[in-house]
Amino acid sequence: MERKGKGMIKKLTSNWGLKLASVVFAAILWFLITNINDPVVSQTFYDVPVTIKNTSLITENGQVYEVLDDTDVISTVKVYAPRTAIDSLSKDNIVATADVANMTSNYTIAISLTTNKYSNEIESITGSIDTVKLDVEDKATKTLALTATTSGTLEDGYIVGTVSTEQNLIRVSGPESIVSQIKSAVVDVDVTGFTSNIGTDADIKLYDEEGNVISEGNLTLNITSVRVNVTILETKRVPIVYTITGTPASGYQLTGVIDSTPDTILIAGRSSALSEVDFIGVSDALLNVQGLTENLETTIDLTDYLPSNISFGDSDFNGIVSVVVHIEETKSKTVDLDVSSFTISNVPEGYQVTIVTGEEEGDTTQSITVSGLQAALDTATASTITGEIDMQEFMDSRELDNLVAGTYSTSVDLTLPDGVSTSDSVSVQILITEE
Repeated sequence: MERKGKGMIKKLTSNWGLKLASVVFAAILWFLITNINDPVVSQTFYDVPVTIKNTSLITENGQVYEVLDDTDVISTVKVYAPRTAIDSLSKDNIVATADVANMTSNYTIAISLTTNKYSNEIESITGSIDTVKLDVEDKATKTLALTATTSGTLEDGYIVGTVSTEQNLIRVSGPESIVSQIKSAVVDVDVTGFTSNIGTDADIKLYDEEGNVISEGNLTLNITSVRVNVTILETKRVPIVYTITGTPASGYQLTGVIDSTPDTILIAGRSSALSEVDFIGVSDALLNVQGLTENLETTIDLTDYLPSNISFGDSDFNGIVSVVVHIEETKSKTVDLDVSSFTISNVPEGYQVTIVTGEEEGDTTQSITVSGLQAALDTATASTITGEIDMQEFMDSRELDNLVAGTYSTSVDLTLPDGVSTSDSVSVQILITEE
């Protein structure tokens, strides 16, 4: 029995080198067969996004971050794995993460690459970049008043009235370096071609002090657009009519000339309201000329004289007009009137009436003193001043039913040029005869 056991051991331990070689050869053969059937190959995947984890570690510290140089996207990722695994992988199976908990003092985070499929069969996986770069700074918040503007050109005869927003404040949060540059928040509406009111949603734009648009990419806005209402008004040009009160000093009078700068204004409103306005009437205490001996010069604010629902149609006009009321000294002169030039009217049938002489026997002229402003006075001559004797008035004043032949003294009705007056009266002798 003992001899039989020793023989078995000797049999097992003999030719051990040959047996070891056989094992190695078998392993190599298995490896070759395996690689021939399922070789290790590589595959490149493009634009793989990186998920940044635990960003709350930044935001909860009152800070904000920005990814620099697009390092949250790996342009190329190369994977080595057996063909059977590679053929089943897509870009969606590449898992790239960067944990803020591992962020360095330079604000860089190492990228971890793996797959969510066949991860145990992956021989290697590498990316064109291995870190995410961040810019981390304190968070700031600013509240701004919204400004509404319009652009473009309306149809002729129309202007923009009121422009209002349904929300007038906006809150902006983001990196302090960017928020500190924001000076205004504006919404703009293009009014080109409109003739009626506009209601629309407009995007909010942020501007710096120099009027440059600030990108909102790194900012958080509580609203990004707002409802804007634009009133479109029709326009009309009308004159200004002034009411002058009081009387100039004795020996002076109004010339009737009023200089107004401007003398017409553009008004705006709804068509129905404009149709009722033909002029702007101004009656102001500043237009009192009582006792004046020279021109009245003043300024008046027309704002108080605009009818309801009417506004100024020119945005550059502030409502102030300059007014000059002209006053001149009254002049006088003497004019000799030829009594033969006077006319006789309403002579009853069967009678003749002729002018015999002036008021005094033998007078062929009558002199009167006329007064007025120089310009009007220059027009007052013997040829422009006319006289008339109305025989009906003559009879009525004497309560006569019929004329009676004889010589009578009667007054003459004078007609003077505009702006000329006289306190003198003219009388002549007339002869009444029966035909």
